[in-house]
Amino acid sequence: MSKIPFIVSARAGKLMGRENFSNPDGAIIELVKNSYDADAKQCIVVFDIPTYCKSKIDEIEHFSPIKKESIIYIIDNGEGMTKKVIEDHWMKIGTGIKEKEYLSDENRVKTGAKGIGRFALDRLGFETEMWTLSKKAKGNVGAFWKMDWQQFDNSDKPITQVLADLEIKEINIRKQIGLISENESFNKLINSLEFDKGTILKISNLKDEWFDQDITNVFKNLSALIPPKELNIPFEVFLFHSQRPKEYGIVETAFFNDYDYKIDAKYNAKTLNVDFELTRNELDIKEVKKKFDQVFLNTKKPFDLVTIENKTFKYTKSIDKILKWNLNASNRKSLKDVGSFELTFYYLKLTNSLKEGYPYKKINTTERRSILDRFGGVKIYRDSFRVRPYGDPNNDWLKLGARVAQSPASAGQRIGDWRVRPEQTAGIITISRKENPLLIDKSDRGALQENDAFETLKKIIIGVIHEFEFDRSKILNPFYLFNKELKEKAREQEIQKRAEILAEEIVANRKKVEEQIYGKRFEVDLFHQKQEEEEKKSYQKTFKDTFVAIEEQHAQKENEDVVMVRALASLGLVMSSFAHELKSIKNKSSEIYSLKKIFYQLVTEETRKKYPQLYNDSIDIFDLLSDNTERIIHWIDYTLTTIRKDKRKRGKLNVNDFFVSLNKTWKNVFKEKGIVLNVEDKTIDVEYDFRAFEMDMITIFSNLINNSIDSFERQKIINDREIFIQVKHIEQGIEIVYSDNGVGLDEIFSEKDDIFLPFTTSKKDRKGNDIGTGLGMYLVKEVITDYAGDIEILDVDEGFALKILLPTRKN
Repeated sequence: MSKIPFIVSARAGKLMGRENFSNPDGAIIELVKNSYDADAKQCIVVFDIPTYCKSKIDEIEHFSPIKKESIIYIIDNGEGMTKKVIEDHWMKIGTGIKEKEYLSDENRVKTGAKGIGRFALDRLGFETEMWTLSKKAKGNVGAFWKMDWQQFDNSDKPITQVLADLEIKEINIRKQIGLISENESFNKLINSLEFDKGTILKISNLKDEWFDQDITNVFKNLSALIPPKELNIPFEVFLFHSQRPKEYGIVETAFFNDYDYKIDAKYNAKTLNVDFELTRNELDIKEVKKKFDQVFLNTKKPFDLVTIENKTFKYTKSIDKILKWNLNASNRKSLKDVGSFELTFYYLKLTNSLKEGYPYKKINTTERRSILDRFGGVKIYRDSFRVRPYGDPNNDWLKLGARVAQSPASAGQRIGDWRVRPEQTAGIITISRKENPLLIDKSDRGALQENDAFETLKKIIIGVIHEFEFDRSKILNPFYLFNKELKEKAREQEIQKRAEILAEEIVANRKKVEEQIYGKRFEVDLFHQKQEEEEKKSYQKTFKDTFVAIEEQHAQKENEDVVMVRALASLGLVMSSFAHELKSIKNKSSEIYSLKKIFYQLVTEETRKKYPQLYNDSIDIFDLLSDNTERIIHWIDYTLTTIRKDKRKRGKLNVNDFFVSLNKTWKNVFKEKGIVLNVEDKTIDVEYDFRAFEMDMITIFSNLINNSIDSFERQKIINDREIFIQVKHIEQGIEIVYSDNGVGLDEIFSEKDDIFLPFTTSKKDRKGNDIGTGLGMYLVKEVITDYAGDIEILDVDEGFALKILLPTRKN
């Protein structure tokens, strides 16, 4: 049996190249990348686009490009090519030389890998000429190469019959460049640069009409794609237009020196650590020290005043703590597979906001908007060149906008739940073929393949961004609390002032009436003076209490909606946790068909005696259905009673009665799960005035119990399952210690209070996605904070424990 080879047509080769360059902009960018790979310090793009008057409308002439006379030049002072390189690599379609030798002589990681970049020339024009002088050349002996790309259009011709012209001759790069354009700026630049080596590409008989707007778009795209200044790479790109000599020039790249926050993060895939350098540039330090220095008296690093003054600080954090992941074998592999990378992230406010009362610096909003319009978005750079579309306008690939919608709280109001808006960010993620081999381009070079490594990369980036979000909310929270206290004092002073004015008016009116009836008193004795003062105080207290009561009643109506939302959220958490219970009930309910069949068979007493086994089975099914019915009734009762209107009214709450009701509500669940609830209440014989929404108390303890059940389920060894609640009245209010003997607080919570952060959960699936909502303990903390209470995670040898303080009214 003979073996026969495939024959590749010229047309097939061309189609393969065209798929990678769907638009001319991308083709030019690919050629600029080749200049970078060749260690060029400068790359110059020149458009020579003659036009003709196509039409004249209302005395206005409209010009169109002459395609056949139009030329594009790509010029660089890179290493050039020898005859051998042209023959062995340039002319070899799909060469893998850049994969094998991925580092240039200047240690740049080469951006190309597929060996089809020269088809960018075919995409732009029908003809290409190239002058190249290698850095290894002797006596300025270089190469002239010429190609007619129309040869590829012949579908009958095999690719081996497609030929280019190659001539070895003396090449003077600088002299050849001098023939290109008479543009003064262009020639001035050329005279200032070194061109003892390099390459000139001349693309003629263009395939596209290049209007001025198209060239402007290339200029803008180059600014977004070439290495930003932050990477400190000596590579500049210039663009000139022969017919528009005063336009364009050097392609400016992103550089941010006006920002509120800057985060430099280096992820090490070997150690699984992230090194952070965080710079705070948002606050007016003089204003902070002048008005708010007392706010930071008892704060710890890095949230103290000294660190805030220094602006920049460094720290290292393990990636499992950032992501709240357990480092099992699967997660460890995912975190290593993504590879090491770096992120520089900027946050820029777009308004000079005064309403929060925070000591912000004043900013130039117009300048910031201009910068973000040009360079905003979190972009990915592989080996110093941009990977699109990440960070393009309206390309919120990290779903930052969705995070804001999920948690719309303002910064500082609560620690940890503020989320940054995508339009306020800019960032540079640097990856490489060497360090991140699993972050692979799609076939059209339009983006990265959305594989497991890419998903892990996104999770790490979001985790790093959340470090900044947490830091900002933690820094601003003391200002929020300080201003809130000032507002409360101002409110009290306003109420006191209003009460005093009304009391003065009443006393003054009373005296006026008495004088009209009894005449004016000429002598004011001490008794009447003291009586008048006491009268004023009495009126003042009455009015003050009335004003406070009216405001409290108004606030209660506003809070009812908040309480309802919290309760529904808690109810949702509980119901989602027990979804499998409902499925189990549904499956068991199918036994009713077996029951019906048995009843048809066993109609009489005699039949039941004759077939005792069948009768016993029917009794078992009856018991099963009864049990399921009881469970269904329990969950319906729980759902309906939780959102009952009387539980949404603030009133005097008896703690003992509440816990008796709580135990009754959960008894069926406790029974099925083998859990014992022990309540030790020392408030039974104590008088106190504790006012609360019962729904808020349900929110607290439903979430705590739900977490305990989950903790018991995760125990590897089944022990006695117990929940302990100890209640007592102290001077400050009601103190409740809640504990269980489950697995305890997950080790991913290195800072115990992180458990109260919104959307923070230790429940993950195999790929590290959150399967818990991360809202349970956040809601618990929110309720207690609203009651001006306190919650503290306790250190215990076994299980989990916390202490809650809920203030009572002073008599």
